[in-house]
Amino acid sequence: MSIHSLVTGWLLLVSLIFYGYWEPRFLLLLLVSVGVNWLIGEVIVRLRSDLPDSQSMTNAIRAMLFLGIALNLGAIGYFKYINFFIDIINSLGASLGKINGLVLPLGISFYTFEQITYLVGIALGKGRSYGLPQFLLFVTFFPHLIAGPILSAKELIPQFRSLNYRFNTRSLAIGFTVFTIGLFKKTVLADSVAGYATPIFEAADNGQVISFFLSWQAAIAYTLQLYFDFSGYSDMAIGLARLFNIKLPINFFSPYKAIGISDFWRRWHISLSRFLRHYLYIPLGGSRKGEVRRYLNLFITMLLGGLWHGANWTFLLWGGLHGIYLCIDRGWQQFLKQRNWKPSGRLSRIAAQALTFVAVVISWVLFRAETLEGAKRILCGMAGFDGFILPESYATKLQMLTRFGIEFGTVENFGDIQAVAIILSLLIAVFLLPNVYEFMKGEPVALDVYQHLDNLDNKATPWWGWKPKILYAVLIGILFCIGVGFCNSRSEFLYFQF
Repeated sequence: MSIHSLVTGWLLLVSLIFYGYWEPRFLLLLLVSVGVNWLIGEVIVRLRSDLPDSQSMTNAIRAMLFLGIALNLGAIGYFKYINFFIDIINSLGASLGKINGLVLPLGISFYTFEQITYLVGIALGKGRSYGLPQFLLFVTFFPHLIAGPILSAKELIPQFRSLNYRFNTRSLAIGFTVFTIGLFKKTVLADSVAGYATPIFEAADNGQVISFFLSWQAAIAYTLQLYFDFSGYSDMAIGLARLFNIKLPINFFSPYKAIGISDFWRRWHISLSRFLRHYLYIPLGGSRKGEVRRYLNLFITMLLGGLWHGANWTFLLWGGLHGIYLCIDRGWQQFLKQRNWKPSGRLSRIAAQALTFVAVVISWVLFRAETLEGAKRILCGMAGFDGFILPESYATKLQMLTRFGIEFGTVENFGDIQAVAIILSLLIAVFLLPNVYEFMKGEPVALDVYQHLDNLDNKATPWWGWKPKILYAVLIGILFCIGVGFCNSRSEFLYFQF
């Protein structure tokens, strides 16, 4: 038996144990899903074997592709949306019983989407099939199994070759550094700032009126929590894979520095944005059928992208709001183009970043709230409809603010000056500090699937950039110890529910 087969088998075993540790019964679902998709892929390959590459799909290929997509979406639909649809039907007058005790399998949205990309690529003649062990490892490779990034077989499977199984100290250093930064983001930053958002959102969902300052504290704190949670997990996934000389796609690139909503979606959850574009927006017609259809396709794509995140009206409204954002962004770009006006300069960029960030913060309220009423209370508070109240302890020092309509009283869940300091510090870090790829500039950290992130590999490393030296080893070691130390505290893994 070759070393390649041994290492492949070991990685498969570790990945399956990793997934099955939480709930063994869902491991069987995963294996059945992989087996069925692989068999459908093999049937499609045989159907295509007598066709030239340029020929369009036959009806038989379309039927098999439809079957594969239907089975994948059916699995997601049952576990993720069945009770949501039952609620909708019951609201129309029916009396269907909900399915009790239904648990969403970890990562089901991610591994089913990846298998859809595999089947579509084969059906279109743009991808190739692989043996069952390779395909199984592609789907179950533990760094990306739980929460992505979403990638294609041709991006990952070719990397599972003997050359990449060789021991490489530089890859270990790079991988450990990226993993540690992600761990620190998650356990220290995301979990710490969560305490300034969660109680307030829970209070809003429970019917409590939320004042102006408290609403903005909750919204911005959650904006930071979500960013450090998901980007931290993505860094950990990329770092873990890099330990094995495997490069996963970049999934985040300083999204809160975006200068527009389109730019935001080129930076936030990049692999999901790519999937929605290639497998939903373009099949709907993209921009090929006129401007009105383009706007409609943008809206539908984001509406369904919002529903993908969860079976709740709040997610659907969040997706719809981003669809409206993208339509406005597209209209504004067209307006600028028609007048040959290109905003430039630092002030224009700062204004665009600020406007985009505020729009994103407002949308995250819908994403976070458990109920529509809870989201409404937070948004009304942010608009100032429920008063401007500060804790009574501030009254002595800030008495002059009363002339501007600000009141002082008992404010539950307000995090005081410490909360403000922490939130402001994290905002400064998000906007001014380099991201992990800029910090590791010049190193083969991850795949840049869009080739639009400033050609990181081709730029010289700045003086502060990462280097395999003792100083950085010590600093990363300290961050790792701190990150592990915070693992004992209560933690919310936000994107595991998707």
